[in-house]
Amino acid sequence: MLTFISGGARSGKSRLAEQMAADAAGDMKPFYIATARKSEMPERISIHQLDRGNRWVTIEEPLYIDAAAERLPDSAVVLIDCLTVWTSNGMFSEQLSTAETTACFKNLLSISKRKNLHLFLVSNDVNEGIPLKNRVADHYIQCLESVHKLAVHAADNVYEAVCGLPVVWKKDGHYPEGVWGGNNQ
Repeated sequence: MLTFISGGARSGKSRLAEQMAADAAGDMKPFYIATARKSEMPERISIHQLDRGNRWVTIEEPLYIDAAAERLPDSAVVLIDCLTVWTSNGMFSEQLSTAETTACFKNLLSISKRKNLHLFLVSNDVNEGIPLKNRVADHYIQCLESVHKLAVHAADNVYEAVCGLPVVWKKDGHYPEGVWGGNNQ
């Protein structure tokens, strides 16, 4: 099962994903793969950790989310927060190309399917604004868009967080009526 949750900055997407993953985990401990580096966002990370409490098993992995998923037990509930930071880590720390980034992401999806993980992916909507005239920023947005398209295509459920509320774009593998032709897709 794959659930993709996107939204703007401070839209409530992480809280929504955490609640959905915790509900899916039931009595099990869910895993939280954090892609942010503690040295870069110490206050935000501390707030998120306090909000989650000690129910979660946290794995800090800024680059190799596929390798982290490989080490998890089969059928685990896993939240990866967030693909936006993960993409920038790969592009700017490791100089990964779009092809290398999407290959790593495809590997994550393959591992998730093979291990029957219940995967929740969080990401930011960063491409809904005015087109940028900065080549590096534009390349980053295109790379992230490629990752998002792969996630949405593979996802069973797709939500957008708006003011803390989930907007359903895909549910149980189907698009709601009026979204890409309704359930025909």
